[in-house]
Amino acid sequence: MNETLKLYRWPLQGCCWIFMLLCFLSVGLPSFSQKIAVSADRNKIVIGEQIELKVTVSAPDKHIADQLHWFDLPDSFNHFEIVKRFPIDTILTDGAYTFIQKIIITSFDSGYWYIPALKVTAGNVLQGDSIPVSVLPADVSNLKEYHDFKDIVEVKAETDWWLIAEITGAVLVFIVVVILIFRYFKNRKPRKKKTDAVYGILEVLKQIDELDQKDLIAAGKHKLFFSELVQICRTFSDHQLQVSSSNKTTDEYMLLLKNRVGNEPVQISYFQLLRLADAVKFAKYIPAREDCQQAIQDAKSFVQTIYEFQFIKKS
Repeated sequence: MNETLKLYRWPLQGCCWIFMLLCFLSVGLPSFSQKIAVSADRNKIVIGEQIELKVTVSAPDKHIADQLHWFDLPDSFNHFEIVKRFPIDTILTDGAYTFIQKIIITSFDSGYWYIPALKVTAGNVLQGDSIPVSVLPADVSNLKEYHDFKDIVEVKAETDWWLIAEITGAVLVFIVVVILIFRYFKNRKPRKKKTDAVYGILEVLKQIDELDQKDLIAAGKHKLFFSELVQICRTFSDHQLQVSSSNKTTDEYMLLLKNRVGNEPVQISYFQLLRLADAVKFAKYIPAREDCQQAIQDAKSFVQTIYEFQFIKKS
């Protein structure tokens, strides 16, 4: 019996030592797991300002990294628009992979919006947190005559017969005036229509340079500077696109230009210029001199891009 125990003694001790060594290694080695982190450098902006969105995903080994499936975020989502997407950076540390991407976004709609939770597949489905963002209009707190919006008050509809009679009479008078005007132009000899001045790209760039040389910003005439700059761009875009925006609001004008500029970042920069001009004209906002110089460059990029896009379409 003793001989049998001696025979199996050393193999049993060896197995015990191996088991203890495996337990030590399992406790001592660092453990990794897939993780996702989504952050924004700010959660409160003025209309047109930009946010840097950062997404970080960690994978413990190459096998899981090879299974990585990145999220697909559209150019426009939930009142936000993407200005620029940076490439995904890959960092390898002690066999563990870290993937980082930065995305610059902005918004032209004031309100309280959410950046949705982003999902990435790396072995498992990883989902980050949604991020709330407050988008504020131009600062009008210093205006004495400024009044905030009030809630809508419902009023019961009542038939006003005098108003109906006045409207009916006005319609009849309008019809008579239209008939008289139609007869006048019908009997009038046709004249050659005067052609509008041709707004070539060189001419409009010269107009922008001449406006810059007036140095209205140094004279404190910010409202006049932005009014003339936007008018030059509007006149050129109307001519190129064969539209009329003279009686359009800024929002209606931007809808006319939507997807017709030919370059999304240039379009977004021009829309920011329009918002800044509205803030200067209506909210008495005084931008920095470098913002005014950037407005000049954005205006030039806009007219050049829309001119080239229209030329490509015609050819």
